[in-house]
Amino acid sequence: MIHTSRAEWLEIMNTIINVRSYQELSVPELALEDVLYAFSLGPSLANIQPWELLMVKGSDEREKLIASTLDPFLTPGSLGAQAWIKSAPVIVVVMIEKRRALVRLGERGEIFAIQDTFCAIQNARLAAAVHGLSTSVIREFDPHILQKNLELPWYIEPVAILTIGYSEEEKEIPPRLTVAEIIS
Repeated sequence: MIHTSRAEWLEIMNTIINVRSYQELSVPELALEDVLYAFSLGPSLANIQPWELLMVKGSDEREKLIASTLDPFLTPGSLGAQAWIKSAPVIVVVMIEKRRALVRLGERGEIFAIQDTFCAIQNARLAAAVHGLSTSVIREFDPHILQKNLELPWYIEPVAILTIGYSEEEKEIPPRLTVAEIIS
């Protein structure tokens, strides 16, 4: 088992920011396997494991995905605003499988499914950072347009787009609230 010191672990966590510019380097297969495996280890209420992943590979799929994106302020009419996504070597549409959640947990199941899925995304981001990879989580898209563009059934709902690769620019860590500022 690999042991990481407390300081190293916190530093790895501190480097996780949304990156919007990637180098033209492919992601090593082993690193991608680790990232996806870490995702699969995410916590899941009642072990529903409500997530589905769609690896976006072709340029047509990428264009359909980008056509559903909105600017960071979710401005109506800003469709296609996140064209930078094309530069990412790996693009994953993260979705929930609503039937799994609804059958076991009723209407609240969808809320828990989304929460669990975002925990799994953070696992993936941590694994990516350990491999020296950068990520971005995009939530600024119209889920109905993306669902239609990717021809997804009603019970598969996109909740995020995850990009993975090597950052083109040096990361600028944004200021964060201190622990004292978030505890009441």
